[in-house]
Amino acid sequence: MSSTVLRLGLWIVIIVLAAYVIHESFEDQPAAEMIPMAMLGKALILGGILVVAGVVLRMFEKGARVVVKNRCAVCRAPVPHGAIYCREHLRTVLSREDERTHMTKIRGK
Repeated sequence: MSSTVLRLGLWIVIIVLAAYVIHESFEDQPAAEMIPMAMLGKALILGGILVVAGVVLRMFEKGARVVVKNRCAVCRAPVPHGAIYCREHLRTVLSREDERTHMTKIRGK
C-alpha cells in the first residue's frame, strides 16, 4: 500500500509541474485561464502530503517485517523462515499426503 500512495503522490506532483509549465507558457492565451494557480498550489500540497505519507508507511511496513515471526499453522510455535509447519506437524502432514497420493499397497512376503 505504501508504494501505491507514494506513486500517487509522485504522479500528482508531476502533473502539477506539467500544468504549471503549460500555464506559464501560454500566459496570454485562454488555455492559461483553465488552470488556476490556486488549484495548482492545493494539488501540489496534496501531492507532497501523499509522498510523505508513502515514505512513512514504507518505513512502518519495513519495521513490521522485522518484528513478525513465522509460526506453525497448527500449533503456532515459531518455525524457521519459509516453513509453514513445525517438525512434528510437518511429519504428520507429509505422511497424510503420502498416504493420500500413493494408493499402492506394500506386498508382504
